[in-house]
Amino acid sequence: MAFDALIMKMVTDELNDQLTGAAVQRVYEPADNEIILHLYSKGSQPGLLISVHPNYARIHLTEQRQQSKAKPSPFCMLLRKYLLGGRAVSFASPPLERILEIAFHPPEGLPPVKLIAEIMGRRSNLILIDNQNLILGAVKTVSWDKNPLRAIMPGEKYRSVPAQDKLDPLKMGLEDFRITIEDKLKNGKKPEKALLESVSGISPLIARELCHRSSRDNCCSQKTEQAFLEQIYEQTKEMFKRSENHQLQPVLLPGKKVYAAFPLKHLEKEKQIPFEKTSALLDQFYSNLIKADRENQLRERLTGAVQKRLKGLEKKQGQQEKELAEAGNAPLHRLYGEQLLTYQHQVPRGETSVTLPHLYEPDQKITVPLDPSRPVNANAQDHFHRYQKAKKGQEKIKKQLRKTRSELEYCRGLLYTIENSGGESLEEVRQEMVEAGYLRVKNKERRTMDSAPQPLKFKTSAGHTVLVGRNNRQNDYITFKAAARRDTWFHVRALPGGHVVLKEAPFPPPEEDLEEAAFLAAYFSKGRESSALAVDYTEIRHVRRRPGGKPGFVFYENFETITVNPSDRELRQRFQLQ
Repeated sequence: MAFDALIMKMVTDELNDQLTGAAVQRVYEPADNEIILHLYSKGSQPGLLISVHPNYARIHLTEQRQQSKAKPSPFCMLLRKYLLGGRAVSFASPPLERILEIAFHPPEGLPPVKLIAEIMGRRSNLILIDNQNLILGAVKTVSWDKNPLRAIMPGEKYRSVPAQDKLDPLKMGLEDFRITIEDKLKNGKKPEKALLESVSGISPLIARELCHRSSRDNCCSQKTEQAFLEQIYEQTKEMFKRSENHQLQPVLLPGKKVYAAFPLKHLEKEKQIPFEKTSALLDQFYSNLIKADRENQLRERLTGAVQKRLKGLEKKQGQQEKELAEAGNAPLHRLYGEQLLTYQHQVPRGETSVTLPHLYEPDQKITVPLDPSRPVNANAQDHFHRYQKAKKGQEKIKKQLRKTRSELEYCRGLLYTIENSGGESLEEVRQEMVEAGYLRVKNKERRTMDSAPQPLKFKTSAGHTVLVGRNNRQNDYITFKAAARRDTWFHVRALPGGHVVLKEAPFPPPEEDLEEAAFLAAYFSKGRESSALAVDYTEIRHVRRRPGGKPGFVFYENFETITVNPSDRELRQRFQLQ
């Protein structure tokens, strides 16, 4: 990312062209640190998004139509008071700064105001000031104690961001540039770092680009060093001159997740998408970035919850296996009781154990533990009682162990699904985990999770519909709700993966439909990168839920098997899969 001074100037120019005189119709606050002004200008209703989020700070026109928070912040309410019904008079950005000042002519009875957006990473802020330059409010307030140079508090005089001690690229001379850069190079700094620290309005990405364009090829002599600096100087001057003359065209580099005010030669091997409007680029870039970041955050949250549950289940399984092993000694206690009753005349009182001839192996002896405070008959009954208890407990433990192992399988399948899900599918996994008790959510989150599952849909070459589940909720939905009894059900053998249902086709399906549906089952499984996978298929009427209620867990019978290649390029292209 690089919301630098060049991008700010391009955005400012666009806003002046499109929004000067625009009327403010609504002020929304879709999230903390974010404001959207809905304006009316020249028959259109553009939205101006201003974000001072530490990671996504920017300002641009947007096509998004988001709802405001249920409880807007005091600053949002302040903006509504001063801006609604007013007009945007002008948009101005101080030279070489990432600051935008929007002047508003407010509704009747209120003084003119300015909204100042300072887009500076984690120090970004949005400030409203009056015509006396006094602060009316801000998204982030800062007291004198926290910043002795510049307090941002209501009633305080607004002070501009302190200027940096850097060269102005539009006014600097070659000699001043050379001396400044050389001083930093002598201190061991790389050229791009020296350029970044010496000249205003340059971001790390642009500094890297300017150094690349200056073609420093293994310079070692003073002469070649000077030539290199002269090239950087000329490239820098030329770039800012083109910016002033509106000759830059922004580009998006999706592979690197960056954008710039002009095409980058040092990344020329990367795909670079040009945009006519800077706002359109920023709207697309940040929309995708925020969506991806939120998905990653949700994915980490879900993975952490499953791994926590998995760890507990593995511990529980170990304990149950230990208890089962102990319960396996049940026949020994019955033997102890029989030994004591048979040889009771040989058992002394007050002993903790006794060694007796083995009932069933005469050449062997067996040592029987005793309670010294109880008579021999009572000891025998104690062992019979422990035998009966262990025998009953063994069946109970086996049942519990089967349940634990089933849940372990479910959790491992969840981890695979979380790793390979995104968008709506990932939200459905979250809902499934809430319903399963793996994840706690607030009531307001729970109310938003009522949407129906959205499985993938494909068409075979013959025109038949194929439904593919990407998570357990979707698997359960397509198998037991969306499918008819005579539809064909597919699942890769012995691996986590999606349920696949071929609709409208007879059973067994025609060869082409069969191969294509089986391919989709193999592709949407953990064995995607294999060269051959066995896929089972049967009619829906032969598929039933497993006991225990976990969505997507089934038994099936009367099935046949087909082997397919999930890496088949032709079929991947046929279904537009990567």
